[in-house]
Amino acid sequence: MSSFDASLNPGGLVAKRRLGHTAHTLFGGPHRRAGSLGARRSPAPIWIETRSVVVSKSADGTIVLDGSRGEGGGQILRSSLTASMLTGRPFRLAAIRAGRERPGLRPQHLAAVEAAARLCRADVEGATVGSREILFRPGQVVARDVAIDIGTAGSTALVLQTLHLAIALRSSGPTRLSLTGGTFNTKAPSFPFLAETWTAHLADFGLPTVVTMPKAGFYPVGCGGIEAWIEPADEPRAVVSDRRPGSIEITGIAGVGRLPESIAERMRDRAVARLAERGLSCSISVESWDSGSSGAAISLTARTESTRATFVGLGERGRRSERVADDAVDELLAHLDVADAALDPHSADQLILPAAFASGRSIFTISAATEHLRTNLETLSAFVDRPMRVEEAEPGRPARVIIG
Repeated sequence: MSSFDASLNPGGLVAKRRLGHTAHTLFGGPHRRAGSLGARRSPAPIWIETRSVVVSKSADGTIVLDGSRGEGGGQILRSSLTASMLTGRPFRLAAIRAGRERPGLRPQHLAAVEAAARLCRADVEGATVGSREILFRPGQVVARDVAIDIGTAGSTALVLQTLHLAIALRSSGPTRLSLTGGTFNTKAPSFPFLAETWTAHLADFGLPTVVTMPKAGFYPVGCGGIEAWIEPADEPRAVVSDRRPGSIEITGIAGVGRLPESIAERMRDRAVARLAERGLSCSISVESWDSGSSGAAISLTARTESTRATFVGLGERGRRSERVADDAVDELLAHLDVADAALDPHSADQLILPAAFASGRSIFTISAATEHLRTNLETLSAFVDRPMRVEEAEPGRPARVIIG
């Protein structure tokens, strides 16, 4: 296998951090969360080029990625699978999730690999649970209805997002995906985010997608499911979303599966009270979901005329309902406190994929730039020859992503 070469940067990526204080180290420096409005302006920003995902090419043209760099999780794998299916470029990913407590492929990662391989009839090496290296050689995408059972409470949303763009841009007709596993996950998008925010953003790109949740699934049992109907599209259109209009409507859902509805009511009441303290009104419904496992969650969605952001708090054994609601409220308020941030940090991670394959220039402002975002940009730069950059700002101001 070819060695990794830190000096290479294919694809034209300019991955930069805009810092208003002493620079972090180039590799592994902490990422700063946005502060409150009204914070003192920092000195003139320092621009530092960073390459957290080391990329090279082997003699046969295979793209080689180091999975221990950047955010160090499954993001590199999922983005590489999508980009490989769309560009036809093979890749080798080594040191998969090397820094995690349980390194290598977990069942949800393996499910994404196997589903992608089925979709494009790929040759794959290393596709086993625990594998720390994988080689993926894509074939031609043949979109067709697919049913996937992750077999654990692993995220159905992440598998969906891995497959979605390849299906949308390569299928000749509508395609249905049926995914079984977890629908509410602590380190992945939960179903309310998909239904309220992700699909709305996809529509802006001209990628109509509908998602439903026939059954909720919570950690550690799972046994939930989502279904997605993906319409074909010729090419994503570029999106510019760099402002947040002033009028905001907040709605939400407090739900339970196989638990008393009073838990959902307590989450709702806490969120309403917390938001009222900030002069924000909201409408939150209470639901009891058909569920394959017991659990609770609350989602809060902030809508404006042109933007949408969803934040989810997840229940766990021994944790009070009020604290679960606080998680969602805290994230929502942190986002709203950054003026002119059109996108939440979670959306930004995911929307750069369609933006990378759109014909024009896409521009987003976001309330915080995360290591997932930087890792995703750097991974995509290995497959797509387009300028991509993230400009990070001083506290209280939005970061900006420019693609194209």
